[in-house]
Amino acid sequence: MIYWLHVVCSVLLRFIPRQVAYGLVSFFAPIGLLIWRQHYLQAVENMARILGPGPDPREVHRLVRNVFRNYAKYMVDLLRLPRQSFHELEQRLVVTGREHLEEALASGRGVVFVTGHIGNWDLAGALLASYGYPVNVIVETLQPKRWNDLVQEIRHVVGMRAIPLESGVRDILRALRGNEIIGILIDRPMRENGVPVEFFDALTRVPSGAATLALRTGANVMAAAMVRHGDRYVAHLSPVIRAEPSGDVVQDVQTLTQHIMDQLEQWIRQYPDQWFMFRDMWQAKA
Repeated sequence: MIYWLHVVCSVLLRFIPRQVAYGLVSFFAPIGLLIWRQHYLQAVENMARILGPGPDPREVHRLVRNVFRNYAKYMVDLLRLPRQSFHELEQRLVVTGREHLEEALASGRGVVFVTGHIGNWDLAGALLASYGYPVNVIVETLQPKRWNDLVQEIRHVVGMRAIPLESGVRDILRALRGNEIIGILIDRPMRENGVPVEFFDALTRVPSGAATLALRTGANVMAAAMVRHGDRYVAHLSPVIRAEPSGDVVQDVQTLTQHIMDQLEQWIRQYPDQWFMFRDMWQAKA
């Protein structure tokens, strides 16, 4: 069903202007609160933690409704991505920190670019590719296969190379040796394994891959978030994130991962209704 929904919506969006599409999905997004009730309840729980102790329940639910609206707009952007005019996008785009990327690439060891499920990570990758940077993204394989093929083809068309999470080690290392960018989403809660970090004043576990890659290869690490600001986008690129080596590999991975999550936390606090986390982020014993 999700495959055919993708196909039908892709066709319709060829004829519907972007702002009209945003309006339509914003209007119908509340239906998703009923269909995906468990996702809604989990988003409410996550939002309450973001806002801190004793949040106003009305504000929590208002922001979560906006989460669903913004996620629907993200899906519109994803489906429109193969036809996206990056010249038009630049007219409503502010990029902060591009100089940090140039600094990171100057080392010649590649860049591990880390982000989370905030804003529009696919558009961010496509934007970097449009600037001429070699962009590779680590992706989870979606089901069913033909839907996965559709989504990965979108990324390919706009200049990103998708590397499957479960089978891409050689390709990842080859890309870093070629001074390319590897994009990774890190805010995936782990029930076990992973790295224990403090995130919004509570312990959780997240994947260790980004920090491990950087420490083993010497690649620089940056964090990024491309968020919606009214009818505009703001792309935030952090300075290079470093951790002083301690001689203890496990500790170094944990420290670097914590620094990454600290940066993502700052952006999520600033744009809480653009963090699309529908899982229990604090499900694991850390």
